[in-house]
Amino acid sequence: MLKGSPWVYRTELESTEAAPGSVVAVKTREGRVLGSGFYNPRSMIAVRIVSWGPDAAVDGALFRQRVLESVAWRRELAPGRDAFRVIHSEADRIPGLIVDKYGPMLMVQVTSLGLVPFMGDIVDALREALNPEGIYEQGNLSVRDREGLPREDRLLWGTLVPSVEIHEHGVRLAVDLLGGQKTGHFLDQYGNRGRVGELAPGRRVFDAFCHTGAFGLAAAVHGAASVVGIDIDPDAVARARQNADANQVGATAEFVAENAFDWLRRESDRGPQYDLGVLDPPAFTKSKQSVPQAIKGYKEINLRGIKLIKPGGFLVTSSCSFHLSEPDFIGVVQAAAHDARRAVRIVEIRGQGPDHPILPALPESRYLKCLVLAVGE
Repeated sequence: MLKGSPWVYRTELESTEAAPGSVVAVKTREGRVLGSGFYNPRSMIAVRIVSWGPDAAVDGALFRQRVLESVAWRRELAPGRDAFRVIHSEADRIPGLIVDKYGPMLMVQVTSLGLVPFMGDIVDALREALNPEGIYEQGNLSVRDREGLPREDRLLWGTLVPSVEIHEHGVRLAVDLLGGQKTGHFLDQYGNRGRVGELAPGRRVFDAFCHTGAFGLAAAVHGAASVVGIDIDPDAVARARQNADANQVGATAEFVAENAFDWLRRESDRGPQYDLGVLDPPAFTKSKQSVPQAIKGYKEINLRGIKLIKPGGFLVTSSCSFHLSEPDFIGVVQAAAHDARRAVRIVEIRGQGPDHPILPALPESRYLKCLVLAVGE
């Protein structure tokens, strides 16, 4: 914390008499006040700093101001977009709060007990700044158990619009806000999907772990010769096909309901077939203990993906697992290329979009790694 981290772990505290969810002042042994934050002894992160300094006031007016500042910032970072992250938790100085905008709807996740008394002020500020039709809280999250919060989905304000259409890089995408992944869509990959669209013209493309087809559709709409998307979830694949038809690329973009590992293994055994590939798997690890097993999974899909790319083509590969660092991810790619007996070069290192800002003092806020690989002989 003394180096600027907004997290104070239980093991760093000597004593406290505060109730769970209360706002506490964090002091040094000498009595100097470092800041104020939400306290919860049930969590390993016992205090989440909200405001720094001895005169820190934590009240509804503070959160209202921070919501308005975050929205104003997004208007500069995401001009013209109808779907983006509005509040990114600690990186926007509102610990435990995620807010995503999808057209007329705002989707909210609350993972800090201390936020609960201030949610009325936050909702009012969101209404004032963004004028949504509805604000919906996704509360059925396991992390809420550790905070002592109930698992409850609920409408916080307005009218629920359960399915919306958003637009990315000229692509129309139908988003199921109640049944989709995360808050409905993977907004953090927005810029990387645009890059795939730029690389796509005239190329044969595969999109493994495609979900509802956003990467593959960006390629198809921007001139790919053909696209095949693969995902194990038949409902996601059905939505991808609907999205392809809505964008009038159904003849170009094919979507297959199959285990992506199986597809990659089978197709790579046939040799290089594609000019551009996308690997965007779910997180293979959510703890340090499972990193070795996750590395095996990342190596397998990258080895297969590299084998599928013709010399002169590109592979765009991602990891959203925070516990797999960028150097380790690059090491996985190198090991995969070595075993595939193919030469690769990293031509771009990318990550999450600017609407998902990163705190330098909180490495956990930088979780998405995306590499653009040029694949040779």
